[in-house]
Amino acid sequence: FVLLRYRVVEELAGGGCAVVEWRLETGRTHQIRAHAKFIGFPLLGDDTYGGSKNMALSLLQSRNPRSYHDELLQIVGRLERPCLHAATLGFVHPYTGEELSFHREPPGDFAEILHQLRHVR
Repeated sequence: FVLLRYRVVEELAGGGCAVVEWRLETGRTHQIRAHAKFIGFPLLGDDTYGGSKNMALSLLQSRNPRSYHDELLQIVGRLERPCLHAATLGFVHPYTGEELSFHREPPGDFAEILHQLRHVR
């Protein structure tokens, strides 16, 4: 049994993709990726779980005017990994009971793709 919650934080590129916040209560390896595929919205750039570049490009282009198609082709062409980033991780330390929390900004490649997709209207 796996408990997972998510919410759409921001739609991008005419609704062709979105920034989604995932909250894992329990979990296994690839839990977010597998769940995203199961609900029909695989992670952008995730070839293993159905978010291939071809699928992403098809969805993005179908939701945006032709004037953006070349730009979207360039953005998707630069994807080298799934667009997944753990912005915040937190847990209770098993020995001390202290609540620990860690936050990291997205790495450069991820941040650049977000920036570009935010400017496709």
